[in-house]
This record gives sequence, structure tokens and C-alpha cells, in this order.
Amino acid sequence: MQFKTLLVSLLGLLWTIPVWAETTTFSPTKGIEATLVLEGSTLNVAAKSAAHSESQTIDFQAEKPLHMQIDDFNFDGLKDFSVWQIDDGMGTYSYFRVFIYQSKTNRFKEAQPDCGDGFINLRVDKKRKALLSTYWGMNGPEQCITRFTNRKTRMTQG
Repeated sequence: MQFKTLLVSLLGLLWTIPVWAETTTFSPTKGIEATLVLEGSTLNVAAKSAAHSESQTIDFQAEKPLHMQIDDFNFDGLKDFSVWQIDDGMGTYSYFRVFIYQSKTNRFKEAQPDCGDGFINLRVDKKRKALLSTYWGMNGPEQCITRFTNRKTRMTQG
């Protein structure tokens, strides 16, 4: 009888534990499959072709839920991704980290904005081929325009 009680208790406990992993699969370019597995504040990224596979782990410092977005952030015709969250303070802005697909290495590299410390309230302007975000200058919030054409993308190591 004690075994049944223990078993029912354990099953009840497992039933209440939420599943935090979110999986997204997309193709950055023909013949490549990318899989993003977001579990809590850790993102596992795998990109594979028929002949080669690369994987990487990206950690985030986040108290609020993380969200993923697939788009062509540098306008090169290949799909990239971002991970974003509402700020941990008052929840008044969204903070984005953008990862650009690198076809030569079959990996994603983090892009940095042309101004400010990060992509805040990011908008993708396809017409102007630019990423629009907010940064705080001397007189308050200002618009940052990040373009990837005619220059090498500034990337962080990763």
C-alpha cells in the first residue's frame, strides 16, 4: 500500500513540473537544418547538413521568459534568429540578442548594433535594409540604425 501511495505522489509531482523546453526548427539556407532548443535561460543551437554538423550553447541572464524570432536580420537572403525578452525592471522595453547565420562555418554569430549596448525595442526595416533599435544618449532615448550592407558585420566571439 505504501508503494502505491509513493507512486501516486511521485506521478503527481511529475505532473506539476512544467516542461520549459521550447524547440524551433528552420532552414537558414537550402540543405541546412537549424534546431533551437530553449530550456530556461539556456539555448542549444544545432545546424546540420548532410555532411556536417555544428552545435553551440548560448546562456542568457534572464528572469522573464525568453522568446525566439526567425528572420533575415542582415538582409543576405539567409535566415537568422533572435532571442528576446521583456526587460526585468518595469517591463517597458524588449531586449533582443541577434544571431546571424554564417554559411562558411555553419554557425550563428551574435551581431552588435552600430550604437548602444544592445538591440532594445528592435524593429526590422526591410525597405531600408536596416535594424532599428533604441539606445540612451546624453539627452535620453535615441534611434539606432544598424546596416549590414557595405561593411563587415561586427560580431562578438562565440
